[in-house]
Amino acid sequence: MNRPGWTDVVALAGGTWLLLDLLRAWTPTLITIFGQAASTPPELIGAFALACMVVPVVLTLIGTRRRISHAAASIALAAAVLSRIGLELTDGGRPHLVLASGGVVAAVTWLALALPRHREAAVTGVVAGLAVSVTTHAALGTWGAVWRSDGWAWALLVVQIACLVPAFTRRGREDGLGRRLALTLLPGLFLSGVVVANAARASVAAGDLGAAATACAATLAILATLVPVRRWSTVLAAVALVLAVAVSALITDAEGLLPAWTVVAFLIGMPALAHLWLAANAGRRAGAVTIASGGVVWVALLFAYYAGYDLGYRADWLLVVVAAVIGLVGATAPAASGPTARPAVLLGLAGAAVVAAALALVGPTVTIRPLETEPADDLQVRVAAYNLRMGYGMDGVFRPREVSSVLASADVALISEIDRGWFLNGGQDQLAILARLTGRTAWFGAAADPVWGDAVLLDADRAEVRRHQLPSHGAVTGAQAIAVRPDGRWSSTWFVSTHLQPTDGDEGVTAQAADLADWVRTLDGEVILGGDFNMQEGSAAHATVTSLGLHDASPRGMPTSPADRPEQRIDYLFSSPTLRAVDVEVPRLQASDHLPVIASFALAAMDTVSDR
Repeated sequence: MNRPGWTDVVALAGGTWLLLDLLRAWTPTLITIFGQAASTPPELIGAFALACMVVPVVLTLIGTRRRISHAAASIALAAAVLSRIGLELTDGGRPHLVLASGGVVAAVTWLALALPRHREAAVTGVVAGLAVSVTTHAALGTWGAVWRSDGWAWALLVVQIACLVPAFTRRGREDGLGRRLALTLLPGLFLSGVVVANAARASVAAGDLGAAATACAATLAILATLVPVRRWSTVLAAVALVLAVAVSALITDAEGLLPAWTVVAFLIGMPALAHLWLAANAGRRAGAVTIASGGVVWVALLFAYYAGYDLGYRADWLLVVVAAVIGLVGATAPAASGPTARPAVLLGLAGAAVVAAALALVGPTVTIRPLETEPADDLQVRVAAYNLRMGYGMDGVFRPREVSSVLASADVALISEIDRGWFLNGGQDQLAILARLTGRTAWFGAAADPVWGDAVLLDADRAEVRRHQLPSHGAVTGAQAIAVRPDGRWSSTWFVSTHLQPTDGDEGVTAQAADLADWVRTLDGEVILGGDFNMQEGSAAHATVTSLGLHDASPRGMPTSPADRPEQRIDYLFSSPTLRAVDVEVPRLQASDHLPVIASFALAAMDTVSDR
């Protein structure tokens, strides 16, 4: 195989980057606009997503049969670009769903039609696009460009479109892609998005260093497409990919968190995948229809993995199986030497990897500016309990700045449903974004998996932290409680965040509420407990919580769910009797599907003195 043409590489990289941006905009809309997670049947949402991915198969079949693949590719790419621009100008809702869905269909169609015409540049171009996507996403603090309307988003969009200019003029020739590569390309992009090139997930393991390591590794992966392919190198890459996925997907510590050392998975996973793709681009050829069919597999994998959280099974091992299949396909491909890049090119890419890591480290501080906050009242502590629905409002838009303005109005935030890297939700570390915007320190408690759960945000550098996994009692989604006692002001108070998960029968959370109560009794000192309890006032579960001696901050208070037409009061703040709740409010916001509950707490004895 000859060295790839760099103009083709740039064009394919720009298109891949565009596709990944569109996917970040599309997948969350499936569970926030088209349907509602945990209420709309997953099979209905999956059918819609599958239908979207069938369209590129039909379009590529028409384009290749009528020998208009270049013209069809240009039209598809133009449609994808217009969709991406439209997303910057659209404020959520159905227009966002239509634009994101159409953009993904167009981008997949273009990729399937373009790659067979630029076979020698195909792997390097796709991996380069993935590297740029990961690096820019990390530099934005994992706050996706498609959800931003600031100068950074527009600047990146201009660069992205500039990269695509050659794609409209360079026709290439219909050589076909290696059949093994055509079959594994989009499933491999699924794997990279969920784990091995997921900067948000890496940041959960090792903070900013984890995101930087992912950006560095994704850039080094380009180098892995420019070195000779040997049987031993593909076997080594297959083993490395399976190990990387297994470590990232399956390994947690005693509290359900990702250990810092698992960042090694992000260092080796993407280069291994890139080298396997290179090996798979040999042997029998395939065309656009085969590549587009990989999109159908992509959707099937997405829902097979994430539907487990609604249907009651965990599909972590699915990721390992996918990695093993891709590894086997690449390692058993017909022998081919692959390109050999000039030493200067390899050295340049090594330097680019260092630059990518630096951008990932420095970028978030520059691109996410903290909000201004009011000085705290030493005599009172203001607490907000807020179920964030992974940061997506009733219009399906990711609005961390609006959420942060609510959380910053309180001294302490007790957060439910915080997402730290689900690919389904755009692969964003929402907790890290909120911590930067509010200038607060975040402590996380894993519930459903290591990157989804509850959190406490407060203004303290150090604190005592306790985490407790709650028994499921048949609930399909995991639950936990995290208690944080800060150093300094209010150092005698535990701030506890939880999210009880209902089951069938009874009222759904009675048993879990009892387990929570047993654990809260072990905490010494005052307690302020808040979160989404999925219970009604006066229920057995509510009585169990108040049996601890805790007072409901707002008896017979306002309903909190759903945010657009509140009917149920299921979000609460409770406090020890030594703490008195004042100024309780439930702001009518739609930055989530729940309303926040906010209250100020003062020591009862101190409050009595002030009354005199």
